[in-house]
Amino acid sequence: MTASPHTTNHPPLAEADVLVSARSLAEYTDMFGLDEADLRRRILDCPGGAASAVAEICAAGGEARAVDPQYALGSEELRGRILTDLDRSLEQKHDLDLEYDWDVRGGIVGHEALRRSAAERMLADLDAAPERYVAGALPSLPLADDSADLVLCSHLLFTYADGLDTADHVAAIVEMARVAPEVRIYPLVDYAGNPLPELVRSVIAKLKKERLTSRIEPVHRPFQLAATTRLVVERTRRRPLAPA
Repeated sequence: MTASPHTTNHPPLAEADVLVSARSLAEYTDMFGLDEADLRRRILDCPGGAASAVAEICAAGGEARAVDPQYALGSEELRGRILTDLDRSLEQKHDLDLEYDWDVRGGIVGHEALRRSAAERMLADLDAAPERYVAGALPSLPLADDSADLVLCSHLLFTYADGLDTADHVAAIVEMARVAPEVRIYPLVDYAGNPLPELVRSVIAKLKKERLTSRIEPVHRPFQLAATTRLVVERTRRRPLAPA
């Protein structure tokens, strides 16, 4: 995601600042509270990064796509970016060892293996089914209205609150709610685990004016110890039909 032109209180968020993260469907299930009914819906992962959720959902017979600006890179360049960012992510987590519940991910060694496996599975699926991976960035996605049932947004909004202001968050969520009637966002803390109550409250208040309802739900198996909640946003009414 690139910073919107109206961002004034923070330095611009460059794409290079955002880690291209590799996470598995099991991690997504924990973060977003996914159940069997959810997995039968049309799912959009935004931004998808190097997560293997789309590959795993589709392999099980579901329907899922991912959108991310990094998908505009060539295959080899994208692979290099993903593997470099994977090493960066693992190094950062090791430096903040006490901020994470390593038992949730099978210890440090198990966690690293899970992330590398997710990245390799995503890259293999990208080669096999490139149509599932759409190059695009918030707050303007190259996707049709109601082309998904559920959008999952992981580790972008709130995570990078130092580079995205309230207006950026609202614009991004409104755009995702254009694509699907339900959006789930995780986590609601920044990358260092700092809570953001004022930002969360401000975003929810502004979303209400956009006819979007919001609720905060608990996350029962957080890997990042401070990241115990997610935001669920839904339309208060169906989108009006376009004039004939």
